[in-house]
Amino acid sequence: MIRISVLSNICFEPYLKKSFLRAFSGTADVSYTSLNDIGEATVLDAELILLHINLEDWLNSADMLQTEDIIVRCREMYNCIRNKTNAVILFLGFEDYFSDCHYVYGNITPYNGIADRLNIDISEDIFDIDSFIDLKRIIARIGIEHSYSVKGKYRWNSPYSEMLTDKIADEVYKQYCIITGQTKKCLVLDCDNVLWGGILSEDGIEGIRLGNSGLGREYRDFQRFLQDLYFHGVILTVCSKNDEPDVRRVFREHSGMILREEQVACFKINWNSKPENIRAIADELNISTDSMVFVDDSVFETEAVRALLPEVITIKYDRERMYEKFASFNLRNNMDSFEVEARNRTYRTAPLRKALMEKCGSYDKYIESLDSRIDIHRILPAEYSRVAELTQRTNRCTNGMRYTAAEIKRHAQEQVWFYTVSLSDRFSDLGIVGAIETEDNVLRLFSLSCRALGRGVEEKMLRYIAAEHDIKTILFSDSGKNQSLFNLLNDIFPNAEFVCVDDGKCRSGDAK
Repeated sequence: MIRISVLSNICFEPYLKKSFLRAFSGTADVSYTSLNDIGEATVLDAELILLHINLEDWLNSADMLQTEDIIVRCREMYNCIRNKTNAVILFLGFEDYFSDCHYVYGNITPYNGIADRLNIDISEDIFDIDSFIDLKRIIARIGIEHSYSVKGKYRWNSPYSEMLTDKIADEVYKQYCIITGQTKKCLVLDCDNVLWGGILSEDGIEGIRLGNSGLGREYRDFQRFLQDLYFHGVILTVCSKNDEPDVRRVFREHSGMILREEQVACFKINWNSKPENIRAIADELNISTDSMVFVDDSVFETEAVRALLPEVITIKYDRERMYEKFASFNLRNNMDSFEVEARNRTYRTAPLRKALMEKCGSYDKYIESLDSRIDIHRILPAEYSRVAELTQRTNRCTNGMRYTAAEIKRHAQEQVWFYTVSLSDRFSDLGIVGAIETEDNVLRLFSLSCRALGRGVEEKMLRYIAAEHDIKTILFSDSGKNQSLFNLLNDIFPNAEFVCVDDGKCRSGDAK
């Protein structure tokens, strides 16, 4: 069960538990606490905390009329809660739609825009570790008339409707998936009538539809959306039945192209079947097909992939109804652009490594020719978010521990040894690919990206730890794919005791 605490100065009943149980498919244990009941002795034992402050309630307080007063009080309350918990805090933003005065003076910004100013200030305060949810946007999507309950407001101090409570619960689940790294990794794209309008082999580069106006605008807008996915960490690949030189010419020469050739990690442009090419992309990038999403305009192609690769999510291109299907991507909004570029360079240069391996003739010579350089150092504050993402996304070479940025920050400030591992070779800088944490004689975390597999990095990391620390206990949680790491840990630490952590969470005292 996922323990969730809702802290607010209004009541979210009678819909709170029902909404969260539905959104989390019955796995949420949700509780409500009034902000007025949080004292010095309060201990918040939860994995997620939803913090909400109703602006109407504070504006009606005699001592809370100035924006500056509200900002100060918000910061004090947030910091108080932050000091009481290791959980991720989701701050539910302020809204100002509760007033009915627009019937009198029209639809102008109410209360001098206090809600908007508060949202900007508070979101900047919590951005590094916690998350800020835009409540005004949620209300806008379902409509003001559907968001409030007059009866609930005056009977239970519960002003929000069941529909709005449901949408809030859905957003909390979305953020939970982002925090825990439950996302697809790779997007496979057809070209004709997906990246541009028309058939390239028939219409030629001068005849395809792609631009800022007319029939080509929808494709340019879709490419902008794809580029946004790229900058948030999604691996973009192309799988098209075309002649490769023609497709690459469009990427390089067509003025309407938003996506750049270097932003595509892998091209499979030939006349093979789409399922065959998708398997080839997965093999080349060293990822599993269940982490992939496929977009095509053809029902025949999407159905073929769905039948032969049911683990791949398929999306038929439809400019009016397809975007919501991309919700299988749960992406952090604060991705490190350097890490995105480093990751993509690694995938783009994979064919060069493959060619080198074929040229070398033996695996040992290949590893030597790669000229891999490994750097292991104590974790830096700027690396917390990247390492958190790494622990959440890695399933093969991991001991199964999953961390949030807040947990990493707390651990790094305690009496533990927390390392990050960077890797580069003759072809590219792979950036941060691994993380290790030890406490006393316990190996608490081991995580290595699949991008670094196949060159002995995991063994070098473990031998470094073996030389620096006397490991007697190893925390381990079965991810379903990490048996090879389990075997390697047994080889390097033959006398260590393995402690199973079933839920993949690493908490104080687990191995003591």
